[in-house]
Amino acid sequence: MPELPSFWPNREYSRFLRVDGVDWHVQTRGTGPALLLIHGTGASSHTWAALADALADRFTLIMPDLPGQGFSGALPESDISLDGFSRHLKGLLDSLGVRPKLMVGHSAGAVIATQMTLHCQFAPAAIVSLNGAFLPFGSAAAPLFNRLAKWLSKSTLLAYITAAHGMFNRPVRNMLVETGSVPSAEMMRCYRELISRPDHIMGTLKMMAGWDLEQQRQLLPSLRTPLHLVTCSNDRTVSPWQSERLSEFIACSQLYSVPNLGHLGHEEDPGPFTDIIASTL
Repeated sequence: MPELPSFWPNREYSRFLRVDGVDWHVQTRGTGPALLLIHGTGASSHTWAALADALADRFTLIMPDLPGQGFSGALPESDISLDGFSRHLKGLLDSLGVRPKLMVGHSAGAVIATQMTLHCQFAPAAIVSLNGAFLPFGSAAAPLFNRLAKWLSKSTLLAYITAAHGMFNRPVRNMLVETGSVPSAEMMRCYRELISRPDHIMGTLKMMAGWDLEQQRQLLPSLRTPLHLVTCSNDRTVSPWQSERLSEFIACSQLYSVPNLGHLGHEEDPGPFTDIIASTL
């Protein structure tokens, strides 16, 4: 099992376990109803550090690293898909004996949360999407990006070059600022650690390569779990219009707009998100 850096947020709540052939790193913290937190592409459980501090006295927080990212092992090649990530995450929760009362997903994590509800017999009281990356529907460019990611994910050399580049502060800061967010020193350090790991780079590229949302797009209007769509006005990674469009054809949805924060808004200021999450119960 990999060893967590000494500075890693919530390190004392970490555990490693193997479920259905996948090595997981998961953090469990707090007391109260179970709340599953699913990070986005290229991140890890560290992204929830500030939010966890604010919610741990009200919820039991389940914060896994998705397979192939952070400190979790990769999925089998045949399972690298939206459905595969969802099924294996369900397997992790089953092994922990947890049925989440709430599910919160950031970016691509919001897509996994809805997929689990649609296909994995989960019935949470609500799903909270933070800048959900449901993709621009009907975008002609989406297949091109998927093919590019598949090509890049085959290059081990690229992963090592990217990892070496990520060891320096300036490229990491530039990458985070381009999301519209202002990263803290702690988050900078965590992302620099992740981007210095070739396995994390490769896992992120493979996740992107297997990301096909067409089937889910067709099923989303049938979602009956309340969906709380939270957008940030400064988000430069996922345009708020994605959630605005989604809210138009999902009957049981509610739209929120958080001003002055970017794609990583929950890292910048957990306050508005804490209030929205708590209000869902």
